[in-house]
Amino acid sequence: MNAPMKLPGYITALLLAASWALPVSAEGVRVQSGATNIDVFSAIEIVVAHKGATGFVKKRMDRMEAIGAEMKLIGAMVRGKKRFDGSKIAAASERIARHGRKMNKLFPKGSWKKPTHALPKVWKDWRGFTRAMNTMVRSATVLAEAGRAGNKKRARAAHIALGKSCIGCHRTYRLKKKKHR
Repeated sequence: MNAPMKLPGYITALLLAASWALPVSAEGVRVQSGATNIDVFSAIEIVVAHKGATGFVKKRMDRMEAIGAEMKLIGAMVRGKKRFDGSKIAAASERIARHGRKMNKLFPKGSWKKPTHALPKVWKDWRGFTRAMNTMVRSATVLAEAGRAGNKKRARAAHIALGKSCIGCHRTYRLKKKKHR
């Protein structure tokens, strides 16, 4: 008998986030409303992007993908595409903050080689990179507070601020998408 296949962390996070976004039937079972080609291609793109990643590089790629899945879930709620649920937003934001607090440890010196998307600037400007990660953690904490308060307007503004912190860091410390290997 074959052993069950163990999925990589980022695939598990993607599937989990996708399942949260599915509607629930009267019996309490998540009902798939149909995946789009874009969803399927996004998942395939992630697998290809992480091919060959090991150690610290793989761990940080997995964490970044998990953060992205949480952001997608929150974004659907604050934009009204999914029912607003402050407790889910708070929980997702707290997971983002937790990942952010641990992220710097996943960038030890010498972990800049392929297949990483991190630029050498991470290590050359460690203080700036740490500041960017701290900004993300603070933004995620503000978003969690807005979610717990059930304040959709504040949650939307905090989600935008968190997204800007992610974009700012990626523009400075990550290879441009078209340059990814």
